[in-house]
Amino acid sequence: MLPWLKAQEDASLNTFDPNDYIYQSWAYESHDVGATPGMNGDYVRALGSIKARTLIMTGVKDLLNPEWEALEAARHIRDVRTVTINPDSVTGHMAAGGFRPADVEQINAEVVKFLDELTRGGERLR
Repeated sequence: MLPWLKAQEDASLNTFDPNDYIYQSWAYESHDVGATPGMNGDYVRALGSIKARTLIMTGVKDLLNPEWEALEAARHIRDVRTVTINPDSVTGHMAAGGFRPADVEQINAEVVKFLDELTRGGERLR
């Protein structure tokens, strides 16, 4: 096991309620965008109805949210950009957790770039 991961697990054992993991798992397993009103269970139709510009950032080797699932969903969203968080990293699900400074820097840079594009460099939009 990676030493930093072990340290994170040990630190969270005393501060995190195990029931929270149960509820997170239930929410994760029961979430279905196809259940959005009017979509009649159609996952592809629900994703295709997204009008907002979308940024999807994925972690490599994420066993909880596999990269392929996010990339498959992105195929059905009109205006989407996908970014892999430090492809050479092995942090998996923790890539978005702020544990590695390089991951945090990349996430921040990508979000700034995305928001800058949305606002055309800070221009006030209607």
